[in-house]
Amino acid sequence: MPKTLVFDTELLAGRFLFKARVLENRNLVTIWGHEPEALPRLREVLESGCTFVSFNGIKFDIPVISAVLAGLPMEKIKRLANAIVRDDLQPWEAAKMYGLPELKIDHIDLMEVAPSFVGLKAYGSRMHMRWLKDLPFPHDVEYLTEEQFQEVDTYCENDLDTTEALYLRLKPQLDLRVQMSEEYGVDMRSKSDTQMAETAFITRLGLRRGKAKVPRSIRYKMPEFITFESDQLRELARRIEDTEYLMNQATGHVILPDFLGKDKVQLNAGTYQLGVGGIHSTHDKKVCYVATKDYVITDIDAASYYPSIILNCNLIPQNTGQKFLDEYRAIYTRRIEAKKAGNKAIANGLKVPLNGSFGKMASRWSPLYSPDAALAITLTGQLTLLSLIERLESIGGTCLSANTDGIAIGADRQTFDVVKAVVSDFERQTGFEFEYTPYRVLAMKDVNNYLAVTTDKKIKSKGIYAEQSLSKNPNAQVSSTAVATWLAHGTPFEQTILASPIEGFISARSVTGGGVQGDTYLGKVVRWYQTTNRDMPPLTYKTNGNKVPKTDGARACMILPDDLPADLDFEWYRKEACKIATNIGASEYLTQEERQLIAPPPKVKRTKKVKS
Repeated sequence: MPKTLVFDTELLAGRFLFKARVLENRNLVTIWGHEPEALPRLREVLESGCTFVSFNGIKFDIPVISAVLAGLPMEKIKRLANAIVRDDLQPWEAAKMYGLPELKIDHIDLMEVAPSFVGLKAYGSRMHMRWLKDLPFPHDVEYLTEEQFQEVDTYCENDLDTTEALYLRLKPQLDLRVQMSEEYGVDMRSKSDTQMAETAFITRLGLRRGKAKVPRSIRYKMPEFITFESDQLRELARRIEDTEYLMNQATGHVILPDFLGKDKVQLNAGTYQLGVGGIHSTHDKKVCYVATKDYVITDIDAASYYPSIILNCNLIPQNTGQKFLDEYRAIYTRRIEAKKAGNKAIANGLKVPLNGSFGKMASRWSPLYSPDAALAITLTGQLTLLSLIERLESIGGTCLSANTDGIAIGADRQTFDVVKAVVSDFERQTGFEFEYTPYRVLAMKDVNNYLAVTTDKKIKSKGIYAEQSLSKNPNAQVSSTAVATWLAHGTPFEQTILASPIEGFISARSVTGGGVQGDTYLGKVVRWYQTTNRDMPPLTYKTNGNKVPKTDGARACMILPDDLPADLDFEWYRKEACKIATNIGASEYLTQEERQLIAPPPKVKRTKKVKS
């Protein structure tokens, strides 16, 4: 049966190392390039018919392996590796410049599949891998002892552990890519969502890649279904339509005027920021809303918002023609049918070309490049929500928050039926569909960072309070979890904190140039917990000595312990929970002792000395 291998390479002190693990039987493959029979063994492994899994293998490991198989001297292979890392040499450039043979293997590169552009060590910290140490030697070291080469081997094996964990974590995304590959007849297993969307339309519509011509300027026409009652919003709409939007000729992106990129829009008691990224309310900072028997709080989100705008407004990328819209509508219809039938696999698979294609409309390197369509999507989305907010507030609702594709509305219970009627009428006029999520509590630091509790006591978190994932560095998660559990169930902070495993107390971040604690080098990703030992120096940047934020009273934790450390400062995490509660506007619900815990120290009055 075909097997799956995670692999990595190292190039250090004149030696090449290829290391792999067979996932099905846990066997390790270790090949040092200087050993006899190394090249035949390497070829045998690569020709075994296995599926090879790497992180950044397309750009780095595959060209290096090709250079080794081509018999290039180690000095030249090292120059190739340096050019890839330092000069961003692309694989096709490397193949041409160094005469590299094509390496024909079944290969999956996880780098684009993973959700954010960080390194393998950062993903290791986000998955709470036990060992997080960096390569113990500089990449340009000229000599290592045999014992030191063994350290390189151990380091490489640890990278295999992290790559394997990432592969397993990304299995649903990879399954989706296998499905998309079968659907379109193109291997998409190493592609990001937007790359998959682009590939899908290129394949189906016969489009060609190439650098698109950037227009000097573009304009926007507001669809007829958007209407405003207030003179202020009518003037804003007129100004948006009358503006000529200049284009950045280098990047291909639109240059927003200040009245969209910086100025605030005032609507009743709320203020809003418009821009390329969608509408964002700015009046919802440090505020906690609580529903009662007489007051309703609900999220109203537009379903499939950007795809609906594309279809409702007939927005066609400039290089594709009507055939794009026909294909897009067919995919959209198939996805809705799959959702209604309960087929999540197909529904999720078809979501990718729908949502991902929007990102490529702003990329001049994509055949879907169409800055006028991209601008129309974002502006229409923002103006549509402004129109809905105006209507709901005219009948007694209050917009508590607004963000890209949805709004949070508060209203008296007797008014809420009218709110739903207005939304239903708005749906008929615009062609959009809206979904409701009722809240018991909505507690916000700001529009991008909040905790909410639904009426069935489920917790919704966003931004710095979101649950730990591949998209977010660990940040003493136990404290925000304690606050969320307190909001949902009334659980005291200390109860949640004392029950947490070590992972909840960990923080981590990438440090340019590497981090140190005292004289100990930690690596380019540092990890720590808060300790009761106040004599510990903070973590600092090796290059300039600057302190890594929030590491006063911290102890580096590059190897996760099995049990909670004896010097773990539980009280620090409880205090941090009290600070979070204050930052989300819920300080009035803290006990007097908890408020006192985070109160600033009293100011000392200084008296002037009087000369005698």
